[in-house]
Amino acid sequence: MQISISKIFGTIKTLYTLMFLLTALLCLTILSEFVSFNKLNNLQNEKEIATTVFKLGREDLDLASIQFRGKNTLLRHESNALNGLYEYDYINKFSKEGNYHNELNKLKSAIKHFNTAAGEWYAQEALSDAELQKRNADFTKSYELLMTQINDMITQNALFEKRRFLLEVGLSGALLLLLLFSMFTVPRRLNVIEKDLKVLASSDIDDSYAFATQEADTISKSVNRTTKTPTTTNPAYLDSVSGISNYKGFLHEANSKKSQKLGNYTAVCIFAIDRLNELETRYPQEFAEALIKKVSFMLSLYRQHNDVIGRLDHNQFAIYLTRQDKTSAINDCELIRKSVEETPFKSADGKTVNITLSGGFVQKMSTDSLEEIITKANKVLSMSIHHGGNRIAQLRDKSTALK
Repeated sequence: MQISISKIFGTIKTLYTLMFLLTALLCLTILSEFVSFNKLNNLQNEKEIATTVFKLGREDLDLASIQFRGKNTLLRHESNALNGLYEYDYINKFSKEGNYHNELNKLKSAIKHFNTAAGEWYAQEALSDAELQKRNADFTKSYELLMTQINDMITQNALFEKRRFLLEVGLSGALLLLLLFSMFTVPRRLNVIEKDLKVLASSDIDDSYAFATQEADTISKSVNRTTKTPTTTNPAYLDSVSGISNYKGFLHEANSKKSQKLGNYTAVCIFAIDRLNELETRYPQEFAEALIKKVSFMLSLYRQHNDVIGRLDHNQFAIYLTRQDKTSAINDCELIRKSVEETPFKSADGKTVNITLSGGFVQKMSTDSLEEIITKANKVLSMSIHHGGNRIAQLRDKSTALK
């Protein structure tokens, strides 16, 4: 059963999106854990400050008053810092269980009450025994209320730490499962796509190869229709090695499409494999035939609807092409040459052989016969080979006769 490349990448996108979201949530819980540690440290500091204030005593009111004012400022600072920490505790802030903001308000109220009662207790003024007893009772009550509130918040923080730990375990487990799933699934799927693409990129697609992806199979069928379907069923018009038209078939097909080329820029480009005679001497006949087939295949790949391709001679390949202008025609011929140059060719012993093409490009005017243009293109091709090959030579002026 074939699979869809778009679905594969859709699944990969979903996997990585989920992993990103889980990682983001895990990072938030870690940040929340760090903030929670600071909150717990802050609450412990507030307990110690309040306890120190409570135990100052009235034996030396001047000293006690000075110490109280300093501790009072420090206690308010710790309270404000705790509010700031709450703003960064996103997990706790948006938790549906409990209302930490209300607990902070209760703590601020308890600290305010404690500071007020402490200020009255350590006031430097003469007090009656009854007033002194009343202020001591208020001071003690406010201290106990503050300790109770701080202890409640520490207890709540411990319960929240437990819930957060379970959340971290769940997120880590889910992230690990997704990572394991992607490790075993994604590379295998990508290998399938890579294998199909390598087959498509090869110069000769094996008809017996079964594509695993729908898109690659569709492209292969399209390429096969373009490159492997002969334009004629007459064996006399087909080259037995390359499978494309021979000289007769080339002329026949060109004449049948003559009317479709009127009003457009038309040209003929003759290609030859550089050093083919040398390669045929060095390697077996099968290698030379494979080269001819692959060069013919490259011509087929770049052939458009009105183009005609053919193998005119042993080492002579032609494309009769129609384009909007000369630049487009030359560029397509250069693409054929570069495609052959960049395609790796391997000999029977596994060595890579560099193959290049030379070309002769000539424009065909409506008054020119195709046979005459082929003759001119062959002369231009000879110029290309004479100057080192692996290039496409052309006439500078269409109206100037070749010297």
